[in-house]
Amino acid sequence: SFHDLEKTPPFAELKGIVQTQIKAGADICKVVTTARQFEDNLTVLQLVSEFSKQKMVSFAMGQEGQLSRVLSPLVGADFTYASIAVGKESAPGQITVKEMTKIYRMIKE
Repeated sequence: SFHDLEKTPPFAELKGIVQTQIKAGADICKVVTTARQFEDNLTVLQLVSEFSKQKMVSFAMGQEGQLSRVLSPLVGADFTYASIAVGKESAPGQITVKEMTKIYRMIKE
């Protein structure tokens, strides 16, 4: 897995990271960055779309990255991460399972 705790690198760089993970034999590729602006959500979501035949997890951390956490499974990621409760987050920007479930129910309706 790859984590950037400071920023979201350019798409081409992230694409190369995934290709390296695939060559190394990864069963599931994981790329997690830190969103500094809205467009960073699009970058990590585009990565999921680009590697649609590969098992993939990709989203951005931080308040700015919450959108990518919610949308990543909807664009093809195998899973995302949510906190069991407020105050139990394992990474910045993580929302609760309850909030995530509420969002997915609204989308389904």
